[in-house]
Amino acid sequence: MTNTSETGLPLNVAVAGGTETGSPAPVNPDPAGTAEDSDVTGIAGVGIGIGAIAHEIGLTKDTLRVWERRYGFPQPLRSSGGERLYPQEQVTKLRLVKRLLDAGHRPSKVLPQSIARLRQLAEDSGVGQDAPDVELDRLVELLRVGRYDDFRFELLKRATREGLARFVLDVAAPLSARVGNAWAAATLQVYHEHLFSEAMQVTLRSLMRPLCEALRGRGTHPRVLLTTLPGEGHGLGILMAEAMLALADCECMALGTQTPQLDIVNAVTAHEIEIVALSFAASMPVQAVINGLTELRAALPPKVAIWVGGSSPALRRKLPDGVLSVAGLEPIEAAVAEWRHSAML
Repeated sequence: MTNTSETGLPLNVAVAGGTETGSPAPVNPDPAGTAEDSDVTGIAGVGIGIGAIAHEIGLTKDTLRVWERRYGFPQPLRSSGGERLYPQEQVTKLRLVKRLLDAGHRPSKVLPQSIARLRQLAEDSGVGQDAPDVELDRLVELLRVGRYDDFRFELLKRATREGLARFVLDVAAPLSARVGNAWAAATLQVYHEHLFSEAMQVTLRSLMRPLCEALRGRGTHPRVLLTTLPGEGHGLGILMAEAMLALADCECMALGTQTPQLDIVNAVTAHEIEIVALSFAASMPVQAVINGLTELRAALPPKVAIWVGGSSPALRRKLPDGVLSVAGLEPIEAAVAEWRHSAML
């Protein structure tokens, strides 16, 4: 539903730097890598576990291991139990690498480069570049310097002034992309993203509530179920899509994030749902997106449409028949109009 970057889930990043202060580096009792793989999220003074890295950045564990052997990066430390642990600097580089790969660069060309060179390459390629907007930059800065109450107040002012549609398109979506880009560049931390996501969701829901309540029970069509599949924990994109669908007079049912396939199918049957709307962030592995959509399409009645959106590169590939990729938030109104026209034929 939206092509903006989504904010992330916690990595439980520990401060790296034990070897800088003269303390001994962790011993690697298992250089072959056979003593894995628990999803260790972090050990104080060391780094982040491979499971947390794979989930957050959208790279599989196997991919990380292959790169380690083939390109010499990443170069994880090891816990006393043999689990791979990635220092913060390597996490920052992996974020940049993932974005460049999504933009079409090859692993062999980007993995050997320094962080500074990757940032320059991203800038030259237009990857993660924000359109100029002084007001949005000021909101990001309020987050960065810890003025959270001021940030929430400014969001509320913009929402009140601009109304739901303009707030979603001109503030929520581009600001979400800015925060995602700042996180990838390591200029915002995970807790900044959590504060942003919480404030934005509260603001959006307060704007949407009167409209959604007025639509409930009016018998408007299509009836749309909104959620994400298991493994996709980002909910802000699907909330913005719900706002645009409500503005198009759709009756929406939001199930939150990570709904199992069987529960989606049961809800579709019980509530006579006509469209299932899903959102995918760039951090979800491409094959997981394709497999999830293929399985859900096979499980749903053919008359139930599946609409998808988000920043996942999987959505630029050929999708299963009966799955519509809606490229952004603004086209949702036209997609609804087309659905209604087809339903009348």
